[in-house]
Amino acid sequence: MPPSPVPTVERLAGRRPGVSVARALGSTTRAGIYEHLKRAGAALTVRDVAATFDLHPNVARTHLELLADAGLVVVGRRKHPGGGRPAKVYLARDEAAAGLAPASAAGLRGSGAPGAALLVKLLVTLLDGEARGGLLARAAEVAAAEGRRLVAAMPVCAEAPGLEAAAATAVRALRSHAPEARVVKGGSDWVDVAGVRGLFRIAEPVRPELAEALERGLVSGAFAAAGAAVTLTDAGTAPGGGQTWRVRTAAPVSPRTAVATAGTVDARGLQREAGVVSAMRTITGLRPGEVLEVLAEGPGSPAAFARWADRAGHELLGVERAADPTGRPAIRLLLRKGS
Repeated sequence: MPPSPVPTVERLAGRRPGVSVARALGSTTRAGIYEHLKRAGAALTVRDVAATFDLHPNVARTHLELLADAGLVVVGRRKHPGGGRPAKVYLARDEAAAGLAPASAAGLRGSGAPGAALLVKLLVTLLDGEARGGLLARAAEVAAAEGRRLVAAMPVCAEAPGLEAAAATAVRALRSHAPEARVVKGGSDWVDVAGVRGLFRIAEPVRPELAEALERGLVSGAFAAAGAAVTLTDAGTAPGGGQTWRVRTAAPVSPRTAVATAGTVDARGLQREAGVVSAMRTITGLRPGEVLEVLAEGPGSPAAFARWADRAGHELLGVERAADPTGRPAIRLLLRKGS
């Protein structure tokens, strides 16, 4: 039996004046659609794109036509072997043909993107002398401070307390750096936030975990300044592409462990033995009876610190799940120095 004839695509007009590439890729959804067309490597219909991105066909058509106006997409007609009205289809143009540097299609907009990417690489290389966990923790702290600053700079707006109001305030503040920041959906004690990763996408090719730490810190800091202590977990990919964060109200620290601490050791990102050694060195500088706070992660960490504390004559006051000021989750241990 002879194979069925392959539908042919007749290419129509390409770019039309009036729409810049920056405007076309300024939307996370459109940038995601463009990336999807490139990965597909084939002409797709409006309904194909609408189904992939969970959009109404009219909305998908608007995004596709704007991409075509910017010269990023070629519009064609697919002729079916059985006849009938040809279907309108869209095919991504080659990046070089579209006049884009490879970084532009990934969301690195602006003529300085290649230089910025090199700067990120150089900075990361210089900072590699620090412990990996220390670098990421510092990045999250700096980003959290910026998130708090963004909220503090906003006009005072009287809103009802709660996570929903905090989310509205935090997202408004974040849009000054990440215009696509938005709340995707929410529940009684959580909201899903997306559209922030584009700000840090330039760091992803060099150090993906650095991009994540910066994004996590910025979001957590903004929520904290808006009046909500939260924890962040990965909630997958948002419609149209990009990271989504599940933001939950952080459980308060129990009164039993709300004690004054004389020092803190952040052992997250360190090997378990290295974390214990760091705690040993820090507690040496404390006076008997003072309390050391240890932030750890991973199964087995509490047992490792408890064994060391018992051998050294220190007292383990408590172990609980907590979050640092940036919202990054941790296992919190409180150790009272023995005599």
